[in-house]
Amino acid sequence: MSDTYRLLRFGVFELNLDLEELRKNGTLLKLPPQPFKLLALLATHSGQLVTRDEIQEQLWGNDTFIDFEQGVNKCIKQIRTALSDNPDNPLYLETIPRHGYRFLAPVRTKLVPAPPPQVKEASSGLIANVANQVRDRVQAATHSAPSSPTQPTEDTGSLTTQAASPVPPSTAPATRSRLIWTLVPVLVLLAVLLYWLLSRTGR
Repeated sequence: MSDTYRLLRFGVFELNLDLEELRKNGTLLKLPPQPFKLLALLATHSGQLVTRDEIQEQLWGNDTFIDFEQGVNKCIKQIRTALSDNPDNPLYLETIPRHGYRFLAPVRTKLVPAPPPQVKEASSGLIANVANQVRDRVQAATHSAPSSPTQPTEDTGSLTTQAASPVPPSTAPATRSRLIWTLVPVLVLLAVLLYWLLSRTGR
């Protein structure tokens, strides 16, 4: 996109040739692309006769198969409606019968700096801000997560900690596990000793 916009100003109207916008006192007016191009062509030749042949060549092309006469008449009507111009007493657009059209109002050409793409910058900044917030929340949840095991409740299945247990949750499972592994060898040893005693008694 260009760093500048080309503007054509006449009366209370302004044509932005790069954005293809027509404004009246700053208010955007609705004008289809083809009538806009015709208006821009006439305004850039203010005070000069623009023939219908020139209009057909520059806007429609010589190879077009549409009804040019009907098309250009429709565009002229749309332009006059947008400019509130009276064809019987025109301020902007004069019809030269069997020849073409002449733009009557003086036109000033001006270049203005194009505004920076603030919307894109705001969007990317918003995405970055959201990403930072998500990252900070994940880190906070990781650091604040309890180290003790949790178990689901019977009714809802949600995870809750055993805060009322007399043994701290973080140490109870480990203590029980160590106790079991300590008793297993003792029980095995007792079973072997009992078997040995019974076998000697049987003799």
